[in-house]
Order: sequence, then structure tokens, then C-alpha cells
Amino acid sequence: MSRPARSRPTTKDSGRVRARTRALLLEAALRVFARKGAGAAAIHEIAAEAGVANGTFYNYFRTRAELLQAASHLLADQLFAAISASAVRVTDPAERVAIGSRRFILQAVQDPTWGAALLRVWSSAPQLHERTAGPVIADVRAGRRQRCFSFTSETAAVDLVQGTVLAGMRTVLEGRAGAEHAGAVAALVLRGLGVAAAEADAIARRPLPPLAAEAVTGDRASRPRRGHAP
Repeated sequence: MSRPARSRPTTKDSGRVRARTRALLLEAALRVFARKGAGAAAIHEIAAEAGVANGTFYNYFRTRAELLQAASHLLADQLFAAISASAVRVTDPAERVAIGSRRFILQAVQDPTWGAALLRVWSSAPQLHERTAGPVIADVRAGRRQRCFSFTSETAAVDLVQGTVLAGMRTVLEGRAGAEHAGAVAALVLRGLGVAAAEADAIARRPLPPLAAEAVTGDRASRPRRGHAP
């Protein structure tokens, strides 16, 4: 009796395998970057972390710099998802800024690997700043239109938000503060944007809207994964 012919992998199947392997490499890169820094991470370490052969790496990324760019984009996309999930129904620009500021710092508290990866890649990939600046710019502009923010330089306002939040994340990652630091940082950010002190403090203490499960990046970024690729 003849054996039934084996079906060949379809183009769609091959595409799914490639997408899955690429995701494994990116998530492995984030973990290695968090431990060693983007500049010190070797390709063979990233491949080993992903559970693939060294040669497989070059089927997806030509250079380590190309991988770094892709990893920074992944982090930016994860951040966008978190912002959207936590503030999609909030119309007050000041509260949106406070929610974003608190969420980033709290995520660093809950998942230090995620936080360390973000800080490492941020310092090495300026394109991450460009991708994450969009929502901040939209909020500070809306705040100025509604006269709840007062500032002369939009660029300085964006730097204030992003720089202060990143510094707050570093503080909690170094163990110099805990989860309460998120609200304190958010309140000071709002004060810097021109919100009265008492109002800023009150906004920063409002209950946070829940994050959608798929927007919580920590579990995915920090959980070790092993896999095999063709």
C-alpha cells in the first residue's frame, strides 16, 4: 500500500514560522540588552537566548545594528499599546500625561527586565524617541489648547515628560524608590507643564484605568523562551 503524499508547507505556513522565529530573536535580544546593554550584546548570545543556531540570526537580520533598530521599534509598539489601553477613554490631557507617566514607572517596578531593556535600548536608538514622542506631543498640544498646560517650548515640554519619566524608571530600577514614586513623578511632570500644585497632586492620585491584557508588556518581554527554527 502506498503511503499518502506529504503535504508541502504553504507560503502562509512559512511566513508564520518566519514571523515566530523573528519574534523569538527580538524578545531574546531585549533580555540580553537588559542584562548587558545593547552595545555589549553579541549575536551568538542573542541566538543562544532564542534557542536558535547562530546562522539563523542572519536569515532575519543582517547586522546587530539592524536588530537593535527592530528591537527598539518593538519596545515603542509595546509602549503605544500600553498608553492606548490605559487612557483610551480619558479626555483630560493632564490625566493622560499622568497615566502614561505612572504606567511606565509602575511597569518598571513590576517587571525590571522590561524597564532595563527600555532604558538600554533608548540610549542606543534615537528612533525610539521619535516613535514614542507622538502621543506625548499630542497630549501636550491638547493641554495647551485647553489651557491646562502653560509652556513656551513644545520641544522642551516633550523632553520634560520623557526625560523625567525615564529618570523615574531608573530610580525604581536602582531600588531607590518603590511604586509610590510613579505618582510623585507624574505630579511633578504636571507641575512642570504649568498645572497648579494641588491640582497636579490630585490628578496624579486618581485611580488608574485598567490595562488591556495584551498591552501588559512585562510578561512577554521578561519570560525566558526557547524554541527551534528551521
